[in-house]
Amino acid sequence: MSSETDTVQVDPQQLPADSFTDSDLVRIALVASAASNAYLLSEYAQMVSEDQAQAGDYVRRVGLLHANDELMERAVVAERVRGTSWEVLAEALRVTPEEAEEKWGGAEARWRRGTPVTSVLRKNPGHFAAVADRYITTDKPSVLAAAERRPLSASLDAAAHLTGRDVAAADRAFAGISACKHCGH
Repeated sequence: MSSETDTVQVDPQQLPADSFTDSDLVRIALVASAASNAYLLSEYAQMVSEDQAQAGDYVRRVGLLHANDELMERAVVAERVRGTSWEVLAEALRVTPEEAEEKWGGAEARWRRGTPVTSVLRKNPGHFAAVADRYITTDKPSVLAAAERRPLSASLDAAAHLTGRDVAAADRAFAGISACKHCGH
């Protein structure tokens, strides 16, 4: 993200829900999942460090978290929505493309079938982007206050008209495609 997008104030709650692209929505979902898991893991660490556990709590609470599975599923879906092939994902995950598609293809299909009726995030993506911005920019993400900076919101395709962000260039960079065939930039 360029420094120009950092200086523009974007209130994602003011953006129309239908202006968010699939890429925006899946990135918001991924950050929300990471934030939720980070919060749960911090509670877990606090329980362990302060010796607040009862017999079985260490394993019981980790079993409830499922942090890595859910976060990995969201990450794979985000990659797929943004155009990453099963081959590239398989290489990154050290599995075969068939294994990757078998394990996460259903999650991608469910994501693509989602609608504002079936998904709270799709119905009000600006709210979730604002929450994610607050989590990213504060040391007290559970305090209900507006984020001073909005790094996620400023990088969304839905805000490109406000920030001047070159969405096509960002997509090319994500895909590892250079914009300039002469110099590779």
